[in-house]
Amino acid sequence: MMNLILATDAYKLTHHLQYPQNINKLYSYGEARVGGKFPTVSWFGLSMILHDYFNTPVTTEMIDEAEKVAEETFGTKAYFNRSVWEKVRDLGHFPVRIKALPEGLEVPTGTALFTIESTEDWFATSLNALEVMLMHVWYPTTIATNSLYIKKRLLPLVEKAGTTDALPLMVNDFGLRGATSLESGQRGGAAHLLHFRGSDNLAASTYFERVYGIPGRGQSIWATEHSVATAYGSGQGEFDYLNAQLDRTPDEVPVSIVIDSYDTFNFVRHVVGSKEMVERIKNRPGRVVLRPDSGDPITMDLAVLDILAEIFGTEVNEKGYKVLKHNVGLIQGDGMKADTIIKLYEALIERGWSTDNLVVGSGGGLLQEGFTRDTERFAIKAAYAHTNEGEDLDIKKQPKTDPTKASKSGLLKVIVDEAGRLQTVPQGTPGKDLLETVYENGKITPVDGQTILDRANNNLKEKDNLGRVNS
Repeated sequence: MMNLILATDAYKLTHHLQYPQNINKLYSYGEARVGGKFPTVSWFGLSMILHDYFNTPVTTEMIDEAEKVAEETFGTKAYFNRSVWEKVRDLGHFPVRIKALPEGLEVPTGTALFTIESTEDWFATSLNALEVMLMHVWYPTTIATNSLYIKKRLLPLVEKAGTTDALPLMVNDFGLRGATSLESGQRGGAAHLLHFRGSDNLAASTYFERVYGIPGRGQSIWATEHSVATAYGSGQGEFDYLNAQLDRTPDEVPVSIVIDSYDTFNFVRHVVGSKEMVERIKNRPGRVVLRPDSGDPITMDLAVLDILAEIFGTEVNEKGYKVLKHNVGLIQGDGMKADTIIKLYEALIERGWSTDNLVVGSGGGLLQEGFTRDTERFAIKAAYAHTNEGEDLDIKKQPKTDPTKASKSGLLKVIVDEAGRLQTVPQGTPGKDLLETVYENGKITPVDGQTILDRANNNLKEKDNLGRVNS
């Protein structure tokens, strides 16, 4: 079990001695600051942080260990606030209130996403020891945002050349093995499932159910890999390999067949294209999806599509684009990330192919590559304090050397303005506060996963109004 006292930066254990000693309340907020990769974020994942950490009680064993580690780290026990953590232990919960925007919303950067405040006088100067745990919401929100923008960019292509109903399964999560840990694979994979349903990330799908109550969110199919294909060997073994997959699956279910273990073009032309296999595939109602896994994706996929067109024929859909007959298609799983996914679909359309001929899978490019806390410039900053003398202190960071790091001050709320956009304003401003209590003194507010999914779906419908709140 994680020792929550130690789930923080070492220097934060010293901060209770650094604040003005008359502070009896501290209030901070978190945001994705303006200037990140995307102008909006798909707000998601705070429920996962609360689920994983804020139900865990502080124990004497944790306090003893933290005191020992603090002494080893600083060379003294004097910095460790044992008495405060003993009070937390005795309470059985963190004495804080956390308010947040509803998950699933698309939120303009620069908007307060959540606030945290102390609810006991004695915890005020230790409040931001919890910052590190809360800060990790940057990751699922950033992954959800990346997937949202992939979906936004795919939508006009699908509307032009394919079937929009296919969109939720067009980008599949292949990223669990490439994640930095199972925990990150769970959270990042769950974030992708906010916007897409295709996923081989079982850890994420089951985690999504545990936290958000939605079972079976991730969807996958029978799919081979190279260890399966090469176990049959080349030559006749390639026929045996393909026959085995078709023999062992019900005719009505889709199957995915990796095709590049030896020679992609030979496999497509002479194995898939053999008279026996063509008849089997034509008579099979379930889709047969071929997976080239090496070479330049655009070059390989277009070439394989052309060969399959010779073998199975094509028809033209109502939008004027070619679709392979007999329920044959491709899945591209190598080299896929946001930009390459879009370029691949654009290349298909330029050659007259419908987007319905292809789905993609993405691993590191979906959950790992290039994503950091700075991708969307996440920050948590103190904004307000109250003193024993009854004084209200507005706290604000405003560095002259980087105005983009200026923080907000005072007690905050988030409202919808007359244009339907989210704005962060002082609490006294008229308008309903969209920040809702999600945790207070040990009680986590239950979430409705379907409502969260509905919000995320509305984001796409309002694709021309970034940041607009949908009813």
